[in-house]
Amino acid sequence: MSRILQITDPHIAAPPRLVSNKLNTIKLLEAAIDRILEDWELIGPVDALVVTGDISDKGDLESYLAFKTQVERLPIPYYLIPGNHDLREPMRKCFSDSVYIPDSGKINWVQDLNDLRIVGLDTLVPQSSAGALDDPTLDFLESALRGAPQKPTLIAMHHPPFKSGIRFMDDIGLEGIQQLDDILKSAKNDIRIICGHLHGMIIGSIGNRIAIASPATSSSFDADYRDSAPVGFTTRPGGYMIHDWDNGFRSTCAPFTEGTGPHPF
Repeated sequence: MSRILQITDPHIAAPPRLVSNKLNTIKLLEAAIDRILEDWELIGPVDALVVTGDISDKGDLESYLAFKTQVERLPIPYYLIPGNHDLREPMRKCFSDSVYIPDSGKINWVQDLNDLRIVGLDTLVPQSSAGALDDPTLDFLESALRGAPQKPTLIAMHHPPFKSGIRFMDDIGLEGIQQLDDILKSAKNDIRIICGHLHGMIIGSIGNRIAIASPATSSSFDADYRDSAPVGFTTRPGGYMIHDWDNGFRSTCAPFTEGTGPHPF
């Protein structure tokens, strides 16, 4: 069995800056890590943490350093992929001790656990909020799947490979979906895809595989499918995800809401 935690979209702004003059995202991340540590006895053992992009809000080195201080409070290895708010070179500089991050180019990587392969895909397009799976990244994925065709694989990317129904987010969606669909349909692996970007848990599919967007640590987006839906976020609490492989995939959302219990029935 393998167990992976996922957090996404912390959008860290180095203090004292607030994101959109509203969100103290480093405090929100600190609270998220506090909550995960409180839950540790309930959810352990855990093999690794995957962070699916938008680590920084502006891509500055100071924000990555602030993120690193918080994430390293967790007693497990962590793996990062960039989102559309990130910048590769400051990210690479901050995490230069992370041997899985390539020295140049796209931040695509493969990590193997005993019974699970994790593939991180870089969908960042510089100076764009939309994302893309370019040919080298698709080739990287295809090679990773063919290299271990019997191994279940968790694919992590920032932009979801499906439509959310939230218009302002679908306008900055992912290119290369058809090519990804073709690769997934031909792969022999048991595959699950995890992503961020949507600041909410939304489940879709591609290539006959389940794809799940996670809640964010920083903010939430309304499930508002009107053409006139306002562009913006809410301060409602997000959450984190738990992804298990145990002769099949299981994914659980752990929201950051508060309440009492458990109470007997």
